[in-house]
Amino acid sequence: MRICEIAKGRPIVYVDMDGVLADLFNYSAELNNVEHYNQMSDAEFEQFFRDTDAYDLFRSIPMFPTANKLLRMVKNIAGGYVILSSPLSYDQEGSIQGKREWLHKNIDVLSDGVIFEKDKAKYAVRADGTPNILIDDWGTNVRKWADAGGKAIKYQADENSLDELKEKLIAALS
Repeated sequence: MRICEIAKGRPIVYVDMDGVLADLFNYSAELNNVEHYNQMSDAEFEQFFRDTDAYDLFRSIPMFPTANKLLRMVKNIAGGYVILSSPLSYDQEGSIQGKREWLHKNIDVLSDGVIFEKDKAKYAVRADGTPNILIDDWGTNVRKWADAGGKAIKYQADENSLDELKEKLIAALS
């Protein structure tokens, strides 16, 4: 099933990559020789992303061990999913190429589509008014999605369990 084939009145589940499937933040901390990514300031992250080869970074990120299990669960419960990931503003093309390669190399649960977009909230509601669902680790994306009329689930793979996500997804689909 592809995005255009999903039945009207049925929400599309969008799944973020970084922090949900790919362990970008812990990997960034490792590359910056700090124990935990919380030890890096926003300015340090910004400088790191500016100075890093985006293609190489995004194709090399370790996968969370739960990534394919999460996607299988979403597909079993919701019938499918779409990857919705923000490209790096400093090198959009390099980050998109790296993310595409990462998906091809790591993900074995076929998606209904892949979208690379900074403004995720524009996908919050289908044209027929059906609110879509976003699974994302970034609070700002979650708030903007909900403000735009969609249903958002905050999930960070190194902090939340798949059981928690399953409960929230089932509730969002009800």
